[in-house]
Amino acid sequence: MEKVVQLDVYRRRREARQARVPAPDTVPHYYCQRCDTDQFKLYATGTVHCSSCGALIRNIVVSPSPSAKERP
Repeated sequence: MEKVVQLDVYRRRREARQARVPAPDTVPHYYCQRCDTDQFKLYATGTVHCSSCGALIRNIVVSPSPSAKERP
């Protein structure tokens, strides 16, 4: 069965839905460019990999904080 869609009504609904979306936070948002997910795994070595596809995320580096270096 075919469906008739009135584009002007469809576009108005879509614009209204997009207007309700809150503004994004000012903090950076990272995502995997291979599978487009934003969930990562942090390994003990400090490397970060995508939790979905396992790709190495090179633009996120985790290193010990200065206060952690001072601890015995």
